[in-house]
Amino acid sequence: MSSVHSTASRRRIFLLLLAALHLVFILGPENVVGRWLFLSHIGLGLLWQPFVQPRRRLGPAGILVVVVVTALLAYFLNWAMLLVWTILLAGVVGGKVFMFPDRWERIFHLAALGYLVLAVLMLILPSAVKPLDLAEPVLVSLVLYVAPLVLMFMAVLPAKQGFAEERAEIVDFIYGVFVVLLLAVIVLGSLSYALIFKASYYEAQLVTLGVVAGVLLLLGFIWNPRAGFAGLGTAVAQHVMSLGLPVEEWLQSLAELGKHEEDPDRFLALACAELPLRLPGVLGGRWEAIGAQGHFGAQQGCRTGFAHGGLKLELVTRVEPSPALRWHHDLVVRLLSEFYLGKWRAQELKRLSYIQAIHETGARLTHDVKNLLQSLDTLCAAANEAGATASPRFGELLRRQLPEISSRLRQTLDKLVKPGQSALAGPLPAADWLAALESRCADANTTLMAEGDLADCRVGDPALFSSVAENLLQNIAAKRRRQPGLQATVRLACVDGDAELEITDNGTAIAQDLAGRLLRERVPSEDGLGIGLYQCARQAAQADYYFELARNVDGCVCFRLARMA
Repeated sequence: MSSVHSTASRRRIFLLLLAALHLVFILGPENVVGRWLFLSHIGLGLLWQPFVQPRRRLGPAGILVVVVVTALLAYFLNWAMLLVWTILLAGVVGGKVFMFPDRWERIFHLAALGYLVLAVLMLILPSAVKPLDLAEPVLVSLVLYVAPLVLMFMAVLPAKQGFAEERAEIVDFIYGVFVVLLLAVIVLGSLSYALIFKASYYEAQLVTLGVVAGVLLLLGFIWNPRAGFAGLGTAVAQHVMSLGLPVEEWLQSLAELGKHEEDPDRFLALACAELPLRLPGVLGGRWEAIGAQGHFGAQQGCRTGFAHGGLKLELVTRVEPSPALRWHHDLVVRLLSEFYLGKWRAQELKRLSYIQAIHETGARLTHDVKNLLQSLDTLCAAANEAGATASPRFGELLRRQLPEISSRLRQTLDKLVKPGQSALAGPLPAADWLAALESRCADANTTLMAEGDLADCRVGDPALFSSVAENLLQNIAAKRRRQPGLQATVRLACVDGDAELEITDNGTAIAQDLAGRLLRERVPSEDGLGIGLYQCARQAAQADYYFELARNVDGCVCFRLARMA
């Protein structure tokens, strides 16, 4: 409600302002009381004016200027000064008419504008040129005694609730100037027609209003013909938007430069070097971006700074740029900033992708090394059992395991050649792979079995199969510490000449909330089942395999690795 009260108070001040001005019209500017009323009109105008905030304090110099100017206006007040003053006041009101979304506010200000225009044309102008005897008594009486009804009508118009006070402070300068110039044309046109053609002032006004209305209709049609071709409005818009600046050529130049230059700092330096050639009046400047800076062209002249995103650009021009030219320069800098940030983000994305590849490769290698360490621990345990004298069984174990460990270490090192790209080993007969796994992992609680004819079956990615099998068996071994007697089954099946691996344990099922995220993201690990299986799933997807939790119930937890269909 405070905004409604503030709007209503501004309305009352504005109505009092118009009422004081109307009393000046009735008494005349030569009357002493009329001049005092004009002083009150000026005071109300200072309270109502939309240009300076009412809460702003004036210093002694400002107060002195206001007092002196107001005193001079009141002392030398005449009809000619009232004519100029009322036209300017009509321009201010006309500049506010189209700034209101509420219909009643627009009607309020349109009524005020109509009153001021009526006073200018019917009363003030004939009185200002009284020797020409242009005044029409009927029209003068109409303004003096009937026009106040407009003020009464304005007083009873409703104020919309929630109307923002800040909106009332906006004045459209273009509309205001247009109203002032239009009133000046009508005033001077009526006066000229009456003098040249010896016509009555009433006739001169009608003819002038008709001519001005016709010209405005013609300009409106030329501005927007609506006949399938562009009008004057398009030409003006193009002029305002271009101001002689080849924006299209600038965009094309940036696009071409962006195709051939990937480094963001070098791209920015080359693009800035073209600015003196592309923008009229630009001599040079300095730029500062994310971690880099440079300069181009001449450094002597007027400096204007712009900053967008991570780019700060200071342009050096011959003269101080106008507001419109500054806006165009700002647009060019925005475009340059977006191109630069795009290049910088692309480079940063490449760096982050490389770091992610290194991270994922390191995570996979960590698990490979962990599995190799487990195999070495098995050999060390066997060596301790053999004692000082090497047994034939221990020698056979070494002959089987050491070449396998050596091969897997070589594959692990090959993965470090290019992060994110694993060096795939060639296919291996399924029977050989299963025998190697049995020699490494077979124990009383683990059963390995084959299904189908393994003679014609091959393991397409032995490293993947080994990684999945060893991770799952290690997780089952950790799970066995919590659930003694847990049995594991490794099944290698032959499907259409390709191997399919299933590893099952008869323990408790994995929690449903954990099972849903197990192979798709990193999950908290209680005894495994975390990062290792996630990395196996990523590795399987890269090798065109799918790795899934096929069954998850108490007594049967089964993982499957198979070729994608």
